Amino acid sequence: MQAEIDFTQPIIHRENNLTSQGNFEANEPKFRGQCKIIMDAFKRGERLTTLSAMVNYGIGDLRRRIKDLKDNYNVKGIKDETKKGGFKEWHLNSISY
Repeated sequence: MQAEIDFTQPIIHRENNLTSQGNFEANEPKFRGQCKIIMDAFKRGERLTTLSAMVNYGIGDLRRRIKDLKDNYNVKGIKDETKKGGFKEWHLNSISY
């Protein structure tokens, strides 16, 4: 089982131009909060799609936040399944998180 995640630690990400980097840095605290929301949902056993994340939690880019959880917070065990209709659903494999 993974130790508690410290969501006060900033997400490290570099954009390819100054304007985009400025936008990222201005929104980074919001992105950290979204990562926490996603992780809390996963811990409750929820399975998320891009649509459910947007509708239920106001998270517009679930795929990017999943990447942030993996790359910046070293979360192991996030799995995805392609569902009928071609969309992905993400969940946390409780055995490996």
